[in-house]
Amino acid sequence: MTFVTIVRHVLAALIAAACVILFATLGGSKYLGAHHFWDLKTALIGAPIGAVVFLLSFRLPKQFTLYIFLALGIASFVTAHLGKTEFAASYAENQTAGKFWYFGWVGVAAAFTACLGRLLTMGSKE
Repeated sequence: MTFVTIVRHVLAALIAAACVILFATLGGSKYLGAHHFWDLKTALIGAPIGAVVFLLSFRLPKQFTLYIFLALGIASFVTAHLGKTEFAASYAENQTAGKFWYFGWVGVAAAFTACLGRLLTMGSKE
């Protein structure tokens, strides 16, 4: 692994994390169902986690990791949506559902940061 490849992956991770955080800052995650009180907070927690996961997966096959990250993002979104639905149906009494809602959005931010980082490096030969 060359120095240029390492720099390329680190830059892709930083750009991906910045894009996910910008998306949340502009209200995208709130529009998709995150609570308005912590929509940015989940992105600020999840994006660095996703960037680290992406950097740790650089030796794995690119297309395989892209599909894994995408599947984890969809699973996290479904978990967050079901947690939100159950939390609202319980009139904010079910704390476990609220945690699924919150941590589901952390997972969404992490998975899609890793997915975007992988997409940014798909064209490289290494």
